[in-house]
Amino acid sequence: MAADAAVRGIRSQDPDGRIVLLTEEAHPPYDRPPLSKGLWAGEDESRVWRGTEELGVQIETGRRVVALDRDAQQVRDDLDAEWEYDRLLLATGSRVRRLQGPDPGVIYLRTLDDYRQLRRRLDAAGGNGRTVGLIGGGFIGCELAGVLVEGEIEVRQYFPEEAPLARVLPPEFSRLLAEYLESLGVELHPGQGVTSTEEVEDGWHLRTDDGALSEPVAAVAAGIGANPRTEVARDAGLPVDGGIVVDAGLRTRDPRIFAAGDVARFPSSMTGQLELVAHEEHANESGMLAGQAMTGAEVCYDPLPYFYSGIGGLTLEVLGFPSPEDQVERALPEAITGSGLARFRRQGRTSGVLIWNRPGRAHRIRRLLASREAESDPEFRELLATALD
Repeated sequence: MAADAAVRGIRSQDPDGRIVLLTEEAHPPYDRPPLSKGLWAGEDESRVWRGTEELGVQIETGRRVVALDRDAQQVRDDLDAEWEYDRLLLATGSRVRRLQGPDPGVIYLRTLDDYRQLRRRLDAAGGNGRTVGLIGGGFIGCELAGVLVEGEIEVRQYFPEEAPLARVLPPEFSRLLAEYLESLGVELHPGQGVTSTEEVEDGWHLRTDDGALSEPVAAVAAGIGANPRTEVARDAGLPVDGGIVVDAGLRTRDPRIFAAGDVARFPSSMTGQLELVAHEEHANESGMLAGQAMTGAEVCYDPLPYFYSGIGGLTLEVLGFPSPEDQVERALPEAITGSGLARFRRQGRTSGVLIWNRPGRAHRIRRLLASREAESDPEFRELLATALD
């Protein structure tokens, strides 16, 4: 997604320049969020395509960049082809984390081909045999669990935390989310991480970290996080600190090389630190600005991150950079399908806001937070006080 956005950013400034896009995948750029949401709910697969090929760009699929020669201004791919550049964007994304032990049958849901493989496996199982062992209690795992049970697929969800999204949400909201998923029909297995899988005649067993084996399932899907793919940048001598370090112009230490999307670690005036974000909006915004910067335009990327998640009929929206270490003020919903809000505070300032099942509220809060004067803004205080009352 970041690469497609960068192409659009370049074209907004330079309608005719040559652009080459190298991608390891077999497909041109597409939207990823539908892979764990809309496609399972009946959306047509054609809706994921972003139409990058219509922008006058040379797209080379099945090409993984393995080396960067900054002196020669060349990259080399895994087919040993060399590509010269005047300006280079690294939008290498992230690599999925895998189970510690053997993982036969596990589909790590990240790409369109992963979605297709899981869909084929469940379609082949058919009837009452459509049971998924789902590993992971993060956003992807919870979104997928919610949409699969709506499609009358039995879901057994395993995660090592005490509740789903426990690393993101305040404990009270995590427990509410667990209740909500169970109300949809998801069979939760909290406190049970999965270390490996074993293939059997009628499917796969999941082995949990206490050594126990699950009942067989027809398919195993996993969403247990991802790590930025920084190897090419690191080996080329570019600064790497969890991600590829860039300035506010999304430029690396080499003025001819830029980074955007999951892999870019950028400075934030809100936190005063380098931040790493892996959300759809970040991919689109950082990609667009990086593309413009590659043409020589002056840009400043200093976002207030926004993330949306739909889990069944529940909506979760997160603004800013909330941390589990922050102080939290809460307004819990009266029922699991009601609305609520949590405000995260760090060093006397709002660091983030969680909006639980209250669509339409995020825009106002975001506008006030983005002003960097939210703490003294009476509208902001009134808005949160009303929600937290």
